[in-house]
Amino acid sequence: MSNLSDEILNQSLDALDKLADGDDSEVTITRVPLKIPNITASKIKEFRTRHHLTQQRLAIELGVSIRTVQSWEIGRSNPNGSAKRLLQIMFDNPQLLNHLFVHE
Repeated sequence: MSNLSDEILNQSLDALDKLADGDDSEVTITRVPLKIPNITASKIKEFRTRHHLTQQRLAIELGVSIRTVQSWEIGRSNPNGSAKRLLQIMFDNPQLLNHLFVHE
């Protein structure tokens, strides 16, 4: 006998199969607005120094240039949406730093 989770999963898969065939009668679309985090120059620098990260190391991990991190920290420019989201994840979960970063 299947449990409730199996039933829900099977119903979801059936609905997806129907959607793939053009039938959206069993599909509910829920739009959830994502708030873009407010990442300030001072927050970036404070986080970086608190966690003993150099500008170069943060730049490497975010896939940006060191000049970009420098520009963020002095307020000359702001991170784009994806960089803001990744920074917010890092700010909210600093324990993930060791798992997210590429170790050389």
